[in-house]
Formats: sequence, C-alpha cells, structure tokens
Amino acid sequence: MNTKDFFFRSRRCKISRLSKYLIKQAAIPFIAGFSLFSFILLMDRAFQLFDFLIGKNVPLISVIGIFVYSLPFIIALTVPMGVLVSTIATYGRMSGDFEILAMRSLGINPLSLTKGFFLAALGVTIGMVFFNIYLLPESNFRLKKLYLEVSRARPTLHLLPEKFNEISNGYTLWIKTIDHSTSELTKIMLKEDLPGEPTRIIYADEGKMKVIGDSLTFSLSKGETHIFDRANPQEYRIMNFNNYIISIPLGEKKERTVSRSYREMNLEQLLENARRTDAKRRKWRYLLEAHKKFSIPFACLVFVLIGAPLGIQTKKGGLGNGITLSFFMFALYYILLVGGEELCERGSLYPSIAMWLPNIVIGVAGLYLFYKIIYEK
Repeated sequence: MNTKDFFFRSRRCKISRLSKYLIKQAAIPFIAGFSLFSFILLMDRAFQLFDFLIGKNVPLISVIGIFVYSLPFIIALTVPMGVLVSTIATYGRMSGDFEILAMRSLGINPLSLTKGFFLAALGVTIGMVFFNIYLLPESNFRLKKLYLEVSRARPTLHLLPEKFNEISNGYTLWIKTIDHSTSELTKIMLKEDLPGEPTRIIYADEGKMKVIGDSLTFSLSKGETHIFDRANPQEYRIMNFNNYIISIPLGEKKERTVSRSYREMNLEQLLENARRTDAKRRKWRYLLEAHKKFSIPFACLVFVLIGAPLGIQTKKGGLGNGITLSFFMFALYYILLVGGEELCERGSLYPSIAMWLPNIVIGVAGLYLFYKIIYEK
C-alpha cells in the first residue's frame, strides 16, 4: 500500500468534511442575519403599506403587489449581509471554543478553513449576479408601474394635508383635509405659476381630484380666482365661481409610455444606452448601474475574506456578536458605496472605481488580517 497516497487521500477527505461542517454551522447564522436585516429594511415599507391599506383604502391586491415587488431590492442588499453575519459568527464560535487552535495544532492552515466558505460564497455571488441583472430591474419596473396605477386610482395618495405639495411643474397645492378613499378635498389653494404667464391662485371651499387621460383634473366648488402679472402689478383680477374645473397635464403617465430609469434596466439595456449617448454624466450613470450589478454580489466573497479573520480574532462566538460586527462592517461598505456613487454622478470618479472601491478597501483589510493570523503577528 502506498502510505503517501493514503495520507493525501485522507487529508483531502478531512478538509472536505471540514468544509461541510463549516457550511452547516453557518446555515443558521446566515438565515438569522438575512432575516433580521431584511426585517429592518422592510419596516419602513411596512408602515407605508399599512397606511395605504388602512388609511388610504388602497386595494389589498395592490398593497401585496407593492410588497412583493419591493422584496428583490432588499434581498440584493441583505444576502451579502447574511454572508457576513454567518462568517463572523461561525469563525467566532469556533475560535471561542478553541476549535481553531486545535486545528492549527494539527497543522491545518487557517487559510484552508475558508475553502468551503469561499466556494459557497462564490455560488451565492454567481446567483446574485443573475438576480441583479434580470430579476431586480424587472421588479423595479413593475413596482413603478404599479405605483402609477395606484396613483391614478388614488390621485391624493402622496398629498399631505396642511402642507405645500408640488403636483406638477408650476403647480403647487395646499389642502386643509383629504379623504383618500373618495379623493375629496376641503379648503383648497392651488397656485399656477407658469413661465411667461400671469400667476393664478385659486381658492375653493371644497373639491375633488381625478386623473383623466394624461391630466389631473380638479372639480372645485365655491371659490375665487386671483390673477396677477408681476410685470403689470396694478392689474389684479378676482373672479368668483360656484363650480370650476381645471386640468393639469401630468406628462408621461400612461402605462404604455412608462419608461425605464437606470435602476429598471437590465445589463444589456444599460450598456446599449451607454453606447448611444455622448453625454459624459449620462454615460457614466448607465455604466455605474452596470458595475453595481456585479460589485454588490461580489461583496459576498469580500465579506468572507474580512469576516473569517475578524471572527477568529474576536474569539467570541454567538449570533449577537456576528450581527453587531456585521452591522458596522456593512455600514462602512454602504458609506463607501454611496460616496462613490455620488462622486461618479458629479463626474469626479470613474464608474468602475466608484462601484468597486468598497470591495477593494474591505478586501485589502481582509488580506491584512489574514496575514496577521497566518503568521501570528
């Protein structure tokens, strides 16, 4: 029998079993971290949906649709967070239980302990890339169309009472009370301030809003219209009315004409639009979104790179410790991501650098921590 071959076969078997053991240990922290952060991000949307359902009588099927189409955006962020939580929690527990020390005494390099994690994270990364390229933009687009349908049925949906609401270019609305179920308003002030036209302010005791075609139509009762021209201030006219109808153009509002914004395009559409445009900032904005579809999923690998040495060094196991450290690490990642995006939109930073900078910074920090652990510095 060749003892050398037996030794290597046995060693490969041990590493394979170790990788399976680590992935099993990471499953519960991943689910817990993913669920917790998803719940936190959903809370704000949940309050809005409850308000739609109870306070504004939006149909239940529309509320469910808004909730479902909102999920992919949250999943795109919380899956990498779940990977980070599971990595820190798993290696922290193993370090606290001296399992890492025992493995090192057997000659197992800490770097080899991450093999299974990296393979699992690579699978998650590939899955999330396809998720971000195809499913995420389509869900964003359907969410936009659903919001538009709800807004047409409930035109008062986003209006606030006793606040100045800008409803279209040149039109500002103030209302005392709103009945969202019937779109009825009381104590109305509507200001029309269009370029080259006299300013008009309409006061009415009550009225109703509805969308007809591509226009927002107000049916007003018992009020008066004030018209004045800044170029001719001495000419000030007041007209009383019992019933008055005014239509305000809303522009691109029909479902068939709804266009896709940057966040609602798949990779092919982004690259095609970037190729067609000559405007630097618009081109960079398309390319920024294209890079984002890869950089955020790639964070799963980067978080394993930083999470494993962090967990080993903290020597404190438990899901709570993993969630706490993950929150601060992801906060740093998100600050770098948003900061890079802002600089790119201003034309100060290339899209590739802006979107990959967080991965580079955290990845380099992870390599440094691994270096310290491997050489025990």
